[in-house]
Amino acid sequence: MPENSKVKTLSELAELLAARREVPGEQRPVVVQCHGVFDLLHIGHIRYLQKARELGDLLVVTATPDRFVNKGPHRPAFNEKHRLDSLAALDCVDYVAVNEWPIAAEALRLLKPDIYAKGAEFRDHKTPELIAEEEVVRELGGKVEFIDAVRSSSSHLINQYLSQFDEATDAYLRDFRARHSLQDVIRCVDQARSLRVLVVGEAIIDEYYSCAAIGQSAKAPILAARYETHERYAGGAIAVANHLAAFCDRVDLLSMVGDADAEEAWLRSQLKANVQANFITKGNSPTIVKRRYLESYFQLPMFAINFLSDDPLTEDEQRDTCRRLEQVGQYDVVIVTDYGHQMMAPGVIEALAKGAKYLAVNTQSNAANKGFHTISKYPRADYVSLAEHELQLECRSRNGDLSEMLMGVGQHLYATTIAVTLGKRGCLCYNRRTGFHQAPALATKVVDRVGAGDAFFGFTSLCAALDTPLDILAFLGNVAGAEAVAVVGNKQTLDSLPLKRHIESLFK
Repeated sequence: MPENSKVKTLSELAELLAARREVPGEQRPVVVQCHGVFDLLHIGHIRYLQKARELGDLLVVTATPDRFVNKGPHRPAFNEKHRLDSLAALDCVDYVAVNEWPIAAEALRLLKPDIYAKGAEFRDHKTPELIAEEEVVRELGGKVEFIDAVRSSSSHLINQYLSQFDEATDAYLRDFRARHSLQDVIRCVDQARSLRVLVVGEAIIDEYYSCAAIGQSAKAPILAARYETHERYAGGAIAVANHLAAFCDRVDLLSMVGDADAEEAWLRSQLKANVQANFITKGNSPTIVKRRYLESYFQLPMFAINFLSDDPLTEDEQRDTCRRLEQVGQYDVVIVTDYGHQMMAPGVIEALAKGAKYLAVNTQSNAANKGFHTISKYPRADYVSLAEHELQLECRSRNGDLSEMLMGVGQHLYATTIAVTLGKRGCLCYNRRTGFHQAPALATKVVDRVGAGDAFFGFTSLCAALDTPLDILAFLGNVAGAEAVAVVGNKQTLDSLPLKRHIESLFK
């Protein structure tokens, strides 16, 4: 099947328009440009594009590329090629191209339209992207026109007819939307901006080594593999601080590195600009590295190696850590990400429990500490987040009632709020004033579960400190978890705009 002649690259389209404007003896054509995602082309799009075409002689449409569609991890529903082909099939559209940037500003500079047409819904609700695009149009001597047409939403239609959720989750979302407005939920996100936040916990370097399995060794019954590539990301408390940096003006971090292979400079280079880090050094230890080997074709784990020392801090190291926590009471919320690798010594825990105004704690169970590391190490916490198996370990119960276990742990720690994450079953949260709330998982694309608990814990710690309603806290925590499982490890940390767009998509 031949390629559609309407589909161009941006550079091809810019050259074509420049040539059309210079045809001898012909009047310079009025070029109209529209821009958007156009995921699931519907009647609202068609009427909007038809009216835009009436404003000029040529209508060019640019579409957001797949990699910049910030409408939740399950979007776009249709890839950029299919979206371009759908647009090109319309008689009113002369040319289409996929954009190369997150917003249309640079495409406008290349194509130099006389008119930039947007839907009327943007007239009174201008996004930061549209404001930037309007400035470019003014610089070029063009104008922006807002078009009234049939209003509909691709996100609404996709959610209604192409939902990737099961019936129970769809029912949960309908009920949640009936009880809360989008503005209420976004306001809860924005309220964290002014919080003074301290994150305390071990720095961890997460490494992923991709290998191709080549068979069994001829000399021993072991699997032989060929190294292909590897990547490394800043994990542990570093990742949690970076998650929160997108929502708070400043995040302070107290973390731990080793004196051997410290890699402090590399870790600092991975921090967001508004994270201020303070590192303690543990002697006779490396900085913690958790290396996972993956079979490259199926991306399945083969095995893992941890580079760490679980020797306790010395008395001098404990005193040094406690000294750095002397001003812990100045923070609105102190978030402790305790991975059980000895940074949280008894004296350090005591300093945190006595000094923090609001203390949020997660004690992570992993292969190196399982059975030795539970939340009862802490005498108090205002907010606690645990995975289901961590709660079961704490209560020494495989099959106990989760609600009773939550209440019991909360009472022991004098906690106001406690959450347990349940993997693909979502989360169960308890607040001693308002009771229980269970929310389903919102992930539709699971690439890697590593780091999802950290994203949930960090973000819900802010919500708990702000006394966000429990159902909104659970919803936002599950959105944060869905964002995290859609990428490998901590390759990307939470970002405010994609998270808000994800929330918006669930409200349509």
